[in-house]
Amino acid sequence: MMRHLLTAALLPLLTAAHARSVTATVYDGWYHGRQTACGSTYRHWDVSAAHPWLPCGTPVRVSHRGRVLTVRVTDRCDCSGLDLSAGAAHRLGVPLDGIATVTIDHP
Repeated sequence: MMRHLLTAALLPLLTAAHARSVTATVYDGWYHGRQTACGSTYRHWDVSAAHPWLPCGTPVRVSHRGRVLTVRVTDRCDCSGLDLSAGAAHRLGVPLDGIATVTIDHP
């Protein structure tokens, strides 16, 4: 009983530790229709992202200026943060030709 209460009390702290600010960039349209590192076909206006080390298929909650969107990792990138598809960037208000600081949270 005591261990369950302790775990319930620590869970919000552990979850918050996964949230961090990263630099997000936007995939170039040139990749549209090409195969991703995870084996799927990249669609420029779908909601997806590339990450340097999170496993393929991992859902990532991305926040930018009050907008929140869950994207799925479908590719790898050489970036230090996150590469967003144009569809994800548009929904989050990230400039399609620029760079933004976003907050990500993953399991």
